[in-house]
Amino acid sequence: MYGKIFELINDEITLMSACTPNTLELQKIEIKGIKVKLVYLDKKSMKVQVRLYEVDLFGQEPKLKLKKDYMKPYTDKYFR
Repeated sequence: MYGKIFELINDEITLMSACTPNTLELQKIEIKGIKVKLVYLDKKSMKVQVRLYEVDLFGQEPKLKLKKDYMKPYTDKYFR
């Protein structure tokens, strides 16, 4: 089961890097149960983009559901 979750996360990271090849840089991945947080640093505007997902395990095929996507000003707390 964890192997499938890691494949879903890898697919999402690959998709994000293909959409914005030079602007977003993945800085942090947090996994807590079925919740996944991906933290990106936007190099051009020096802002942090946070994407929150939940893993849908009860469907026919497990998938990631985007729950929240927001940007914040850069602070060092995201990268400790």
